[in-house]
Amino acid sequence: MRRPTARVTGSVPFRWLFVLITTALLTVSASGCGALADEPAGSGGLVSLHREGGYAGRWDQVTVYDDGTLRTEHQGARGGQDRLTGPELSRLRALLREVGFADLPRRSVSEIGGDRYVYRLTHDGHTITTDQSRKLGAVDEVIALLSPRLARGR
Repeated sequence: MRRPTARVTGSVPFRWLFVLITTALLTVSASGCGALADEPAGSGGLVSLHREGGYAGRWDQVTVYDDGTLRTEHQGARGGQDRLTGPELSRLRALLREVGFADLPRRSVSEIGGDRYVYRLTHDGHTITTDQSRKLGAVDEVIALLSPRLARGR
């Protein structure tokens, strides 16, 4: 006499599993969209510096607002809040005026050395991406000014 094969009950069909995973991914990706709720009132972003790569392949971002307030973000999680001093904010504004966005390549990244940090500097509708393998004058100075802030608030 042949015994009936055991049947697993309560398992989720693959189509429902697919729907569940897709919904979860869409929810997580949408939760990071939009402006931060507690941005300084009446203040637009002056400049942002996004850094990614390195051995760990992580990313960090700092956004500086018109009033000198800055916010950091690390791998999509809110970092900290800080404020540039008056002289730092003045120096940053002067450096941003020196950057000739129209005269610089939008992307200056070497194909050699995959573990480098790649920086994306955005200001006034212009973006420059660099790994600092080529000297870009005031862009490098802005990165040097803001880079220490990237590690804060982790």
